Amino acid sequence: MSATTTLSEKNQKTIADYLGDMNAVESHIEEALDRQLDMFTDQPNVQKAVQGFHDMVKAQRDHVASLIEEEPKGSVTNTVKDVGSSLLGKVAGMIDKVRTESQSKALRDDYVAFNLAAMGYSMLYTTATALGDAKVASMADKHLTGYAGAIQKINDLIPAVVLHELEKDDHQIEKSDVVEQSRKVIDRAWKVTAN
Repeated sequence: MSATTTLSEKNQKTIADYLGDMNAVESHIEEALDRQLDMFTDQPNVQKAVQGFHDMVKAQRDHVASLIEEEPKGSVTNTVKDVGSSLLGKVAGMIDKVRTESQSKALRDDYVAFNLAAMGYSMLYTTATALGDAKVASMADKHLTGYAGAIQKINDLIPAVVLHELEKDDHQIEKSDVVEQSRKVIDRAWKVTAN
């Protein structure tokens, strides 16, 4: 097993199931981001962020896959084979299918997918810690932190992307500082509700 050879077969199977789920989620998110890599050519800072999201997700998927390879034979076989029917895989697949051409809606969908992955890693961290797999818990912690940063980055980017689309559609903009005002409102909402 990843951290120790004393984990029970049941614990190994549970962790393997979670790893299979997260591998599917990461794969679905990467596929969706693949289609966004050239979507923001008119907004270089957003395009750079999306490329960064893609690179993070790909690296995380590869990391999860490497941990799956380390699992004892038999603990992962059914998980990987049946992962398409897992709840997380289905939800990630649905998110992938509702993609639109709108830049702001694409980022919105990324935000939803990233929150799904963050919750999955929160659950995996708790499970791995409770069942004694420090290596998987450490990976889950790192990947959760990556998604938290990506979610915060979208919070920062979304006002300018929405404004850009409104301007492209020839809307009359009533407030010149709307991007900064929106960022402050978003930041405040997260800060006042933090525990």
